[in-house]
Amino acid sequence: MTTQVQTLPRLDPHLVYWLDAIGSLAMGLALLVSADALTGLAGWTLPSAFLWTIGLLLLPWAAFNAWIARMAVPARPLVLGNIAGDIAWVLGSLALIMLHAANLSPAGLALLAGQGVAVAAVLALKLFGARSLLA
Repeated sequence: MTTQVQTLPRLDPHLVYWLDAIGSLAMGLALLVSADALTGLAGWTLPSAFLWTIGLLLLPWAAFNAWIARMAVPARPLVLGNIAGDIAWVLGSLALIMLHAANLSPAGLALLAGQGVAVAAVLALKLFGARSLLA
């Protein structure tokens, strides 16, 4: 008697870092260009310079992800630092939601929660692939 075992397809962990690089670059540029409009849409009291600064910070983050994606076997501290950055982003998103929920518009809450969930999903994929990336 033969037993078949169904396994999930393996996702190349480098792909996750490429996707994060592309997403971070796109988000960073979008925030740089539309910080004023998004601040108004979100309905919070933080100045638009906050979103503009986040957009600016996402550009080197995108480069960092691309750098890791290009390495056959990235150094462990780089991968762990990248994962820590994603954890900080998710926690920061939660903090912003908790601190500004009363002022956020429904669209602002959806945007803030949505990007936090998206980063959490990318983080989960990075954690899932970290062992094979560092092997």
